[in-house]
Amino acid sequence: MRKPGLQVGWRQNRWVDREQIAARRQSIKRGLRWGVFAVACGLATFHLGKLAHTRGWLSPFLVREVRVVGAEVAHPGVLVAEAGLVGKRLHYWSHLDDHLELVTRDPLILEASFERRLPNRLTLVVVERQPVALLGLERLTPVDADGRVLPVSAFHGGWDVPVMTIDWPKEEVVLDGRVQVGPVRWTLDWLSDGTIRLRLTRSECTVLLDHNTPFEKLALLDDVLRDLADKGDSFFQLDLRFEDQIVVRDG
Repeated sequence: MRKPGLQVGWRQNRWVDREQIAARRQSIKRGLRWGVFAVACGLATFHLGKLAHTRGWLSPFLVREVRVVGAEVAHPGVLVAEAGLVGKRLHYWSHLDDHLELVTRDPLILEASFERRLPNRLTLVVVERQPVALLGLERLTPVDADGRVLPVSAFHGGWDVPVMTIDWPKEEVVLDGRVQVGPVRWTLDWLSDGTIRLRLTRSECTVLLDHNTPFEKLALLDDVLRDLADKGDSFFQLDLRFEDQIVVRDG
């Protein structure tokens, strides 16, 4: 004859197992119901989308105009074509990251973004690369601070930047659209920083100027150096970055 205590414990464990099995069944049923609901919603959305296209319900949101903002040297029509937007059927909410990537492959474009205007307008906003110098190669070649050659005529953009004369063989200076010679790259970095440092060959003196320094001031250097030499003044730097004066820093 079995002991009563053992009989009761076995029945309790069996009851607990039944509760766990029932809970799992309920969880599986809920998962199946949600799965059927998701499939039904997907099918309904698909067929509703097809119906909307067939009936023309979404036609007011088809992109019909693409404006380009920020293009001064690059041609807006070329940028739209490079973005793959010509003949493309897009809606106001369409995914545009792939088109942006295509635009930024243009060597003239530094950054690009899209702005959406309801119901069917897109604005392509671009930031162009700006040259910091014109390299005197076979022709005047505009280059930016990263040493990237901008594939346009130096006279097309009307840029007011210094001209750099290169003593290295021209075929060694630029490779694959970028400046490769170290000293030229360093000079471009200085120019992009906004301050140009010149070391005079006949004097242990540094001359500072920036993009706003008029070239007429450079013509005054000889007179300033001669005057300082006559006075016997020692100095180590001439600063031409001020509008109405030349600052002499004593040595």
